[in-house]
Amino acid sequence: MVRGRSAFWPAARCSRPGARCPVLVHSRGILAGAMLTVPTLLQKARTATTLQDFGDEWFLRPLTRLVDEVNAHAGLVAPEAGAGQRILSALEDRLRLVQYLKDHPEVHDEQIEIACAIIGLPRTGSTVMHRLLASSPRTTSFFWWETTFPLPLAGEAVGDPAPRIALAHQIVDRLLSEWPDFESIDPIEAEAVAEEVILLDRTFLSSTYDSMMPIPGYGAWQADQDHAPAYRDLLLWMKALQFQSPWRRGRKWVLKTPHHLLGGMNGLLKVFPCVPLVMTHRNVGQVLPSYCSMCASMSIGASTTYRRELQGAHWTGRFRTGLERFEALRKTLPENRIVDVRYEDTVSDPIGTASRVMSAIGMGCDSADRAAMEACMAANVRENRPKHKYSAEEFGLTREGIAADFAFYHDRYL
Repeated sequence: MVRGRSAFWPAARCSRPGARCPVLVHSRGILAGAMLTVPTLLQKARTATTLQDFGDEWFLRPLTRLVDEVNAHAGLVAPEAGAGQRILSALEDRLRLVQYLKDHPEVHDEQIEIACAIIGLPRTGSTVMHRLLASSPRTTSFFWWETTFPLPLAGEAVGDPAPRIALAHQIVDRLLSEWPDFESIDPIEAEAVAEEVILLDRTFLSSTYDSMMPIPGYGAWQADQDHAPAYRDLLLWMKALQFQSPWRRGRKWVLKTPHHLLGGMNGLLKVFPCVPLVMTHRNVGQVLPSYCSMCASMSIGASTTYRRELQGAHWTGRFRTGLERFEALRKTLPENRIVDVRYEDTVSDPIGTASRVMSAIGMGCDSADRAAMEACMAANVRENRPKHKYSAEEFGLTREGIAADFAFYHDRYL
């Protein structure tokens, strides 16, 4: 399987004219000065794309909050190169999407069908389940290269995204040379399916940002917001991607990102009110330190304010709030709306467990589905990647403390 990158890599501009590239650049970024400003970011995006229309400007409020938090708390060595480039790229894509919809108004006519949304915490087996369900010839999902390059490049032939795929491979080589340890933390595969949170980053309501920077105030704030506008944007991106890939028509989309649980649930259910929910479960003592380690890998070299010992408290609060809110929501939903999947079952019998999920969401599971899942598992052997090494204590956590904080969850599901 071809290697790619995780959902959380910083974004920057590629050397290729008109292209974007999720690679961290250094202090000579294209934004001047150490402090980010919304007006400057907007103007830079307009200049870079030669486009003016951002469409509905609802996003300015979360963008402003994000920029304020980055300036006040992130302590970034080069904000204009890291966060600034990621935000700038997101703004450029917003401009390009508005123009793409003007050029192709028939995009709005695309009919999007959802198979399910996988909503568990990170590190709970959700990636394996995502890949298995998305491998069915009756489903589809996002590919990493297209969440990074969701619109055709200048001069790209209609129906031939090869230039974007090739560019993605170039990015992979650079990423793995700069962060060789990251492959042990998260699957890094360019043409594998990817989380929709990468597209939600363009809305500035996303758990990506407090995962890669020490801005806990932003993380808590975004989880309290109405995410319906962000998910309406996501639906537009899905229509644009399906319009570019007509083979997707008639297939059902498999969504997956922990962001749904960590802030986006209200938006998910407002925009996709009938979506079946697949909740993956694992002991949080095995989940929380691992996720903190992933965040550390992205933050420690880029921020002067990042502290490992504070990371655990932040994500303890974020995980607990997300789980508590979902428990309250769950009481209002029909019992058969949610399919619960234990991590141990996914590990011991991945295909059997995925087949059960397919049946539970009303799709059934035929021989073609099972053959596709067999091929998927053969291409995703965990032993092919290095072992992820971390400890709870380095993030200010203890096994006993995690057990106490999440007893309400463990007692019900594990």
